[in-house]
Amino acid sequence: MRPRLLALLRCPRCRGKLAAATFVQSPNDEAVVDGVLTCRCGERYPIVDTIPRMLPNAFAMFPEFTDRYRERLGGVPGAASRLARGKFERQLDRTRESFGTPDLFRGQLGLDAGCGSGRHIYHAAACGTEMVGMDFSRAIDSTQRNTRHLRHVHLVQGDIYAPPFAEGAFDFVYSIGVLHHLPDPARGLRALTPLLRPGGSIFIWVYSRNRRVVNLLLEIVRTATTRLPYALVNALSFVGAAVDQYCFVLPYRALRRIPKAGPLIDALMFPRVKMYSAYPFAVLHADWFDRLAAPIRFYYSEEEVERFVQEAGISDVKVTPTGLYGWRANGVRR
Repeated sequence: MRPRLLALLRCPRCRGKLAAATFVQSPNDEAVVDGVLTCRCGERYPIVDTIPRMLPNAFAMFPEFTDRYRERLGGVPGAASRLARGKFERQLDRTRESFGTPDLFRGQLGLDAGCGSGRHIYHAAACGTEMVGMDFSRAIDSTQRNTRHLRHVHLVQGDIYAPPFAEGAFDFVYSIGVLHHLPDPARGLRALTPLLRPGGSIFIWVYSRNRRVVNLLLEIVRTATTRLPYALVNALSFVGAAVDQYCFVLPYRALRRIPKAGPLIDALMFPRVKMYSAYPFAVLHADWFDRLAAPIRFYYSEEEVERFVQEAGISDVKVTPTGLYGWRANGVRR
């Protein structure tokens, strides 16, 4: 964690500013590798492997860290015992486990809310944008491995419902393929809006209800896969990704190189195949795991997306389809 990120962070519980104590510092720069964040309200949050873990049960999630620095922490912080264990929180836990996913923004500060393994934040940062990535799950560690060489990327493990950032901190916020997995998507979007400066832009992507038959069949399959052990779902996801890769993506990559035939192949190919042709196999695998393992999936019509975004305090809302499987929406904070 670098000083720049500390200036943006706030306590998720009381919105107070935080002080950092360093246990281990990077020998190459001023970044805190291991440490703890403290708020005047009494809350403490560990910094583990450069990432602030801004969740109420964070110390329980990292027992090795807690044991290693027990004396410097003055004992095990009590935040873990205050975590409610209702149905809502159990759904959040299952979601966290299941995800264990260019000049326009140059010079601005953006938030990737639900950055997963860092697919989108990597490309945003490559455009020269300073980015903060937040994810509820341990997928944030994958993002760190993928972006650790980018000094203008900062990472936080946090909750969209209680984002640990100062109000008005960001020029833009986006959340791609995340809100529809939350128990209360509207609440999640409402929590993100205050993080924008007035006039700042927000972008979201959610599932469409237009593919009614496909969605129905997928939900029938998911009634079984969401109850299976994650190791088995991971194996099934690998098989699904392999079928996509070898039956569609690789043939498409080869066929579009044929002289004069490329434009025709592009016109006939499914949009999702063209999309995945730009990514490595790991992205296909992760997305199949998302389909089969994520405990919650909401689907929306165009009108529902527009209303959903407007009710979060966003104006100038524009909603456009991405094929039949999703909606992208953007607007600005009022």
